[in-house]
Amino acid sequence: MRWQRWARLVRDGRGSGRRRTGARIDPRLEELVRAAIDAAVKRRFDKLDEALRSFPDDEAVGKGVELAMAVTSYVMIDAHSGMPTDEQIRSIAGDVAEMESWARPSADQVHAFLSCLLAGQPLGDRFDAESAIILTFVVAGSLLASLHEPAEKWWDYLDRAETAIESI
Repeated sequence: MRWQRWARLVRDGRGSGRRRTGARIDPRLEELVRAAIDAAVKRRFDKLDEALRSFPDDEAVGKGVELAMAVTSYVMIDAHSGMPTDEQIRSIAGDVAEMESWARPSADQVHAFLSCLLAGQPLGDRFDAESAIILTFVVAGSLLASLHEPAEKWWDYLDRAETAIESI
């Protein structure tokens, strides 16, 4: 995988979940992010690897990771009707680790990931690039698939999250 070339993105703080808001999401980027999340929802590591390799360059990877993190933040805040407590984050982390055992995240890793993300802290202080990038898409997919409204599909929740992100 091309994780080494992406390590700089995470190490330099591009993995904090903070993205420029109020801007229209590039449809080409959104398609790449959606493919990576879809692979994670389907628990297909081979397809996730393929989706991540589809990003054309480091800048696209960085923007894709930022978008997936913004979606994850939106879902966490939406599902808890505000900023979740540490106890709520721990509970979700345990659920994600159990549901996504195919990707081998531990509950502690997911907790640290979500805690950093929601606090706006760079992931590079706690995760190597490969772990951060995989966690980004695995956690986003897991949350979208498990926390959507009963009458909607995960991709509808993703659409809702993206609309909210664009409107901020």
